[in-house]
Amino acid sequence: MKIFIAIAAGFLIGVNSASAHHSFAASFTEDEIMREGVVERYVFKNPHVLLYIAVTDDSGNSETWMVEGSAATSLRRGGWASDTISVGEYVRISGRAGRNNRPMISMGSVEVLDADTKAVQRTLATGGFNSSDQSGEIVSMPLMLADGRPNLTGAWGRGRGGPSFRNHRPPPFNAAGMALQAAWDPVNDPQVACEDPTLIRQAGFTPHPVRIEQFDDRVVISYEEYGGVREIYLDGRGAGQSGDEHLKLGRSTARYEGQALIIETTHITAGPSGTPGNQLSDQVTTVETYRRLDEPTQGPMVEMEMIIDDPGHLYEPWEMVWKKLYTDNYEFIEVECHAPIH
Repeated sequence: MKIFIAIAAGFLIGVNSASAHHSFAASFTEDEIMREGVVERYVFKNPHVLLYIAVTDDSGNSETWMVEGSAATSLRRGGWASDTISVGEYVRISGRAGRNNRPMISMGSVEVLDADTKAVQRTLATGGFNSSDQSGEIVSMPLMLADGRPNLTGAWGRGRGGPSFRNHRPPPFNAAGMALQAAWDPVNDPQVACEDPTLIRQAGFTPHPVRIEQFDDRVVISYEEYGGVREIYLDGRGAGQSGDEHLKLGRSTARYEGQALIIETTHITAGPSGTPGNQLSDQVTTVETYRRLDEPTQGPMVEMEMIIDDPGHLYEPWEMVWKKLYTDNYEFIEVECHAPIH
């Protein structure tokens, strides 16, 4: 059964830690600049929407500039698509300047101009949308599968009225963790160079949609942000053993316990757990608990709680929690990461 309601709530989309895959400060300064040029390439993919534009200086010399926007997932909620901008169009971009005088600018505002007269033909909104992943349609679905397992199958994303990611208390760092965090420079974030994230960042920190598939012997979890995929077996296959190599997404095993799915993971590569840094060691282990929660005005919902233990950098367990709503017929946007231009 489907119930139709009209719900609209405002939220701000921008180049920030909630919608970007690395810190804004990794690539840009606080200085505002403006550049105009001809679009050479338009990339409507995650983790960032990008424009490459040919900018001509007063001497007639042309240089390619990279324009970096929010995630395609975020901009799509505001009406952007793969054909929003065309190669050959003339655009004016206002935003933050690239670090170290790189030919980069953040996508603060975008105007499409007449190349000859410079008259504004259209202005493209890049923030402040009254929209969401949801179309205003609530789908009713059972909390449990026929065999008694919690019904987690589907795509789960941002809810009406705000992001799915909730802020958590700061990591309970020990002395080693505090020292690393104090020295953290976002320019050294591995995600700036398009490296794959570690498990905590992919599964716990992500604000983007997650797809869960349940099978008799395994669970498959896919992530729109970064494009990660985990295949986790219920029979212990894949669990980490002493001496096994550490992996970015670790080595996991799953089980159903009452009305919850429990995933335990070890052998996770050391690395930052989010855009603020918060680096964890290779001693880190996690326990994820997935539950179905329904909310009358919003519909089917999955809650994920991740308990993070790291004797290397934490003095006690650290928690991450998100809630995501069922998103009917949701299509992931492809990932095509581009490192900063030099």
